[in-house]
Amino acid sequence: MTDEQDGSGPSVNPHYLDHLASVGASHGVEASEDILALNGMKLLAKGARIDPAVRERLLEYKLRYPLEDCVRVIGAVVPERFGPAAERLLQTHPMLHAICSFGKAQPIPASLSSLRLSVPVSSLLTVYCEHQKDRLDHSVGVAMLALALARKLLPGDVERHRALALSGLLHDVGELYIDPAYLNGETRIGHEAWRHIVTHPLTGHRVLASMVGAGDAVASAVLHHHERLDGFGYPSGVAGDDLPLPSQILGAAEWQMAMLENGGSAALPASVATRFVPGEFSPDLLNVLATAALQCEEPDAADSTTSLEDAVPRVLRIADTLSRFRESREWIEERIAAADGMLKRTLEQGRQRMYQIQKAFSMTGLDARNPNLLLRELAALRDSAVHIEVLTMLRELEWRLRELERAQSLQAALLPAHEAAVVGAVIARVGGASGLPPEPSSASPSNPGSEP
Repeated sequence: MTDEQDGSGPSVNPHYLDHLASVGASHGVEASEDILALNGMKLLAKGARIDPAVRERLLEYKLRYPLEDCVRVIGAVVPERFGPAAERLLQTHPMLHAICSFGKAQPIPASLSSLRLSVPVSSLLTVYCEHQKDRLDHSVGVAMLALALARKLLPGDVERHRALALSGLLHDVGELYIDPAYLNGETRIGHEAWRHIVTHPLTGHRVLASMVGAGDAVASAVLHHHERLDGFGYPSGVAGDDLPLPSQILGAAEWQMAMLENGGSAALPASVATRFVPGEFSPDLLNVLATAALQCEEPDAADSTTSLEDAVPRVLRIADTLSRFRESREWIEERIAAADGMLKRTLEQGRQRMYQIQKAFSMTGLDARNPNLLLRELAALRDSAVHIEVLTMLRELEWRLRELERAQSLQAALLPAHEAAVVGAVIARVGGASGLPPEPSSASPSNPGSEP
């Protein structure tokens, strides 16, 4: 190991570098200034191409400045592309149109098109949008919602509006630094993969905080966009007053966009949040979403009779999990009574979340003695609104169980081995996600409605 590698300069993430080189093959990527090792040695001169041939050289040294600040993507994403993408999304999703209508303010597509992006920001966004299909539309959709919610909840704060729009575009750039094998969406995300995935807000924050054209406000919103008011988010479990409103706005924007992208009903998201896990989002945020939903006409849904009938095994798996929880409550209470500190908090948090999921399942009516008969009766109604609601709630229940098991596993990893074994025993006894089907291929940590 060289002296340069022992220094305190930034390292080059190999996954980000591979994405950068891949974009270079189609767009061209060059050094926007001399790229220097920590000791001042010039690794690449300004204008040099970034391609696979320079990969090992860049990985060998720590740098004086972050690589992200020293590269330029030729033909990078420009704000003028945001407007047409936003207009297309408005036509596709009535809910977006309802939320984004705000008095005499400049239309949101025009506002996004007028954003100014620095070279590092536009280059990073381009690399992100190229690494997965439809990432530009997703980012623009989240930016639209974040800007619209900011206008309603932070009126007059134009600079905060701009920062949230930019945060929406950049919220998931931390995914570029994760092994792509964990993000391919083809198999269920296991605990080991999840431990890597949940770091993407931390990585995004680190990259954006010092980047010209981004900065602290953008980075802070990105850091917390998967946190929730009730403390059950990630990566840090920030809760209550410690979760800033801009981060709540960005989190709600991404959650709402995921619901729309995955076929959720426009009228359901706010009610799903309040019925399933109250306290994740602020009442003001939910009120904005619920008000917009009332303005939407539900689109005609495809005949989902078959989908409802096929949902019976999924309902039974959820019912079995909750039955095991009920049977294990006394056993779990004994473990909680004997625990203290972080172990006690982890077990109590898991118990409370299971209570909430149990209550939500009962509220759906799907815990009937004969769910097969119930779903056949619902399918026979041929009411598309009922079909959409049942399937949306079912997806949400499955996601909540997976989310809970992952969260508990992550907490266990921070505990001493003997305490982690207690959490593992609870997970094994209840088996929250073990019998659930894999997430759809579109699932990602950004899309909790589909996984989450």
